[in-house]
Amino acid sequence: MDDQSNIGRENDSHIDISESKDVQYWSEKLNVPEEVLKNAVRAAGTSVEDFMEHLEQNR
Repeated sequence: MDDQSNIGRENDSHIDISESKDVQYWSEKLNVPEEVLKNAVRAAGTSVEDFMEHLEQNR
């Protein structure tokens, strides 16, 4: 059984937008709306580093 309390913390290098708890966690942690998070992940990939770079370039 998966431990749902660790979503977003178990692997802090990737964002899984297919998991609502992961989206909520990363949205709060990175201080971005969920839709912005999802769109940026779709454009840049699931790597937090790539996400941050994409977000910075597209502000």
